[in-house]
Amino acid sequence: MEILDLYDNKKNKLKKTLIRENGEPLNGEFKLSIHLWIMNDNGEFLIQKRSASRKANPNKWAFTGGAVDSGEESYQGAIREAKEEMGISLVPEEVEFLLGFKREHDFVDVFLAKNNINIQDVKMQEEEVSESKWVTPKELDQIISNGEFVPAINLYYDLFKKLLEKCKGIKF
Repeated sequence: MEILDLYDNKKNKLKKTLIRENGEPLNGEFKLSIHLWIMNDNGEFLIQKRSASRKANPNKWAFTGGAVDSGEESYQGAIREAKEEMGISLVPEEVEFLLGFKREHDFVDVFLAKNNINIQDVKMQEEEVSESKWVTPKELDQIISNGEFVPAINLYYDLFKKLLEKCKGIKF
């Protein structure tokens, strides 16, 4: 059972929680979610294919992501999700906040982590992830253009690319 903290519309933590299986927060309440992009020293991104059994966006490529558990900070949720979904151990120093935004039911914090894990060492959580691979920025653009990526990326992809180009020198 996943228990999530709830927040008001200014991202202040309320003294309330939500059991994830019970659905989305009520109007005026929000959960906290993360999107984690893992990049290697070659400027490639580790993406994962959602399993066919997933209710939302089955067989679509995605970033590592999920809800932040009660008592966690968002960067801690990012570290936990990397371990759960991909078997990747990250330390806080590897996880950098890039941007945040608000959706209908949640706040989303987007992080970038540098890690050079060998793709053969990725241990996917089979009920969530069916495949993983490293892709170049150009390949990522193509996957997104083809509609093969989860649609949540459309909310911030242009800003994400601009931030990485200006702050990290990554060319798309």
